Formats: sequence, structure tokens, C-alpha cells
Amino acid sequence: MTIIQAIILGLVQGLTEFIPISSTGHLKLVPELLGWGDPGAAVSAVIQFGTILAVILYFFRDIVRLTIGFFRGLASRQPFAHRDSAEAWYVIFATIPIVVLGVLLKHLIEGVFRSTWVVTIQLISIAVLLQIAEGFAHRRGFRPREEFNAKDAWLMGFGQCIALIPGSSRSGSTIMTALFRRVPHDYAARFSFVMSIPAITAAGLYELISEREQLAAIGTTPIMVAIVVAFISGWASIWFLLHYLRTHTTHVFIYYRYALGAIMAALLMAGYVQAKPAPKARYLALGDSYTIGESVAPAERFPNQLAKKLGIGEPQIIAKTGWTTDELDAAIDAANPKGPFDLVTLLIGVNNQYRGRDAKEYRTQFVALLRRALRFAGGDPKKVIVVSIPDWGVTPFAANRDRAKIAREIDLFNAINREEAARAGARYVDITPISRREDPSLVAGDGLHPSGKQYGEWVKAFGVR
Repeated sequence: MTIIQAIILGLVQGLTEFIPISSTGHLKLVPELLGWGDPGAAVSAVIQFGTILAVILYFFRDIVRLTIGFFRGLASRQPFAHRDSAEAWYVIFATIPIVVLGVLLKHLIEGVFRSTWVVTIQLISIAVLLQIAEGFAHRRGFRPREEFNAKDAWLMGFGQCIALIPGSSRSGSTIMTALFRRVPHDYAARFSFVMSIPAITAAGLYELISEREQLAAIGTTPIMVAIVVAFISGWASIWFLLHYLRTHTTHVFIYYRYALGAIMAALLMAGYVQAKPAPKARYLALGDSYTIGESVAPAERFPNQLAKKLGIGEPQIIAKTGWTTDELDAAIDAANPKGPFDLVTLLIGVNNQYRGRDAKEYRTQFVALLRRALRFAGGDPKKVIVVSIPDWGVTPFAANRDRAKIAREIDLFNAINREEAARAGARYVDITPISRREDPSLVAGDGLHPSGKQYGEWVKAFGVR
């Protein structure tokens, strides 16, 4: 994710998360029109965290007030005797439905519901229901704010569940439900925001934890930029909606949803927007310490840098410090990765050389690994990349060793890699010259393994800029 993408996506998320026009719809449409594709769950987790902070800080006084009221009600054994205590329980009531249904419908939320057609249909459907709710509330008249009760909270909680379907809008579905209960616009919006805090905080933290590896690959700077932009724009959208609904209805948002739904339907039928996001390319990285990136952050590992540059999915890595060819082969058996993969990289052999293993044995075992890599790639050698072994003899770790001998042995092993890759029709990328540069910044803090900078140079050697 670039800084420009972080700014735009953070702005889109912040401006649309709390206004009843569907942040999901916009986060699908904007990246598609800009040619970025689906930003993915990790990016959504990042920018959602900014809006979570916005709503928590905006309503911090309310959170404190309701928390004190809740415990005061428990202490007095009269949970509904005081308004603050009662409202705290109303938030709990409203949260229960989405927790239950969120767990039960998890597979649908992450699967079928992600279709762009579902988003488009929901944009229009909620607009229709909002318009009907507006008419109903104005015909019947609004109830005083003081009459808001547990039934209202329960029904708004079920309204929040509609937002589990992308394109619905959390605020749109909850305000719509409140209008059917004749709750005034401004109070409906405020309670909608407060009741959303437990649900969106839990969902955001879950995504941040479950997508932590992918977040590491995005990079710290884009993450921070996205969070800050989403926070500022999210705060502004909360302030705007609360002030706007004091004197206005939701009709401007209803008409906007109609227009956006029509545009998305037209783009879908014309083929400019995909009904389902294209699946991320699958990448399997096989190797040892050079593949797991010993002594560097996960985002700096060469497989993660390569995946990021290629815009493909998070790599599945089977590698461990110290592995030789036979140990990697056994580890593949244990991991049992399921192909086919769109890309397979193989970097192995330094520990065979380090332990003084025979070159003939190495060739036999390397060929077996290469054949496995080809099978994982669906038999397509164009999807397999053999990476040369870097020369650890130039590092501070090898200061008292025979560096010339290490270089000769590594060159011998690399010659085997190159020959067998050519014989199999796989691509061979020679990064060994990079590892031999006299540049301390190319060595990690342990004095042995490549730094993130060197791994970045490897990725350039792959022809990816």
C-alpha cells in the first residue's frame, strides 16, 4: 500500500463509516475505479482502527458516564432506576444480537456476502427501507427522547445486524430501525454510534490480530497514515451527521444511495467492476534462515517484500534456520501444503555447505526438492524460481574462517542450482553477487544474515521494482 493509497482509503473509510451511505460500498468502488483491486482484509483492519479511535474518543464522556451509571445501578440493585444506568443496559441489549449472529454467519460474511452485487442490492434496499421509515415516522409523529426504552434498543441491535451484509451501512440500518420506532433522528444517530462501539471495537481488534502478518508486510508508514486520516475524517463525519440530523432528515443520503447503487449496477453489467474480487495469487516460499529472514522484521523478509511488490497474497513460508535439503524435505511432508500455487521460490543449501555435506548428495536432494516445487506449481516451471545461495563468508560472522574456501563451495552449490533449474525449465535468480558487496548496511544486526535492505535488493534482482 502506497502513501497515496493509504490517504485515499483512509479518507473514504472515515467519511463513509458513520454516514448512512455504506463504507463497504465505497471501499469496493473507489479502489476498483482506480485500478487497485480489492484492498483486502488487512487494509480494512488498518483503516477501521482509525474510525474506532474516532468514535471512542468522540463519545469518551458518554462512555465514562454510562460506565459509572452501570456500576451505580448494580450497586443500588436498581439497574433501570436512573437514565445513565438504563442506557448502559440498552447498549448491552443492542450488542447481543450482532455478537450472536456475527459468529453464526461468519462464513457467509467472509464469503457470499462479499459479492459486489450483494453490496449494490443492499445500497438500494436500505435506501428504500429508510425512505419508508422516514414516511412512517413523519406520519405517526416522533416520540420524546425520554421514552427510549429496552425494546427500542433490542430492535436497533437487530438493525445493526443488517450491517453484517456489506453495503447496508451500520448507521443506515440502525437509524432506519429507530425511525420505525419513531425515535428522533439526532437521538437515533447518537445512540447508534454509542451502541456500535463494543461491536466495531471487537471486530476491529479481531481483524488486527488475525491479519497481523499481512499488516507487517504493508509497512509502518502507510499503516500510520491510514489510521490518522481515517481518524480525522471519521471524527469529522460523526460531528457532521449529529449536527445535520438535528434539523434534517436522511433523504439526502437516501438519494445518494440510489445514485451510487445505480452506478455500481451499471459498472457491474458493463464489466468495469468485478462481481467477486479476484482471488489473491498464492505464493509458497521454501528454504531456511534466508527465507524466514533471520534477524529482520517479518515485513522485511524477502518473500514478504516480493509478495508486496507483486501485489499478491501473503506467502506461505516453510523454512527454518539451520535446515539442510533433507530437513526441508521432511518439513514439507509435515506441513503438507495444498497447491497449486501461483509462485514457488526455493532457496536452500547454505547449511549443506556449512556442515561440509557432499555436493553429489546435495544435487540429488536438491533435484527432489525442485520436483516437489514444480508439483506445487501445478507442473508449470514458469511459476518456480530457484534463488541462489548468498555468500555468508563475507560477513563479520566469518571473520576467522577461510572465506575463499566458503566462496568456492557456495559457487559449486550454486552451479548445481543453476544447472538443475535450467534443466527443469525453472527461473534462476542469482543474488549471490549482492551478498558479496562490501556494504555493512546489507548485513543484519546479528552479523551473519542479510538485512532488510539486502532483501530489497534481492527483490529488484527478481525484476520487480
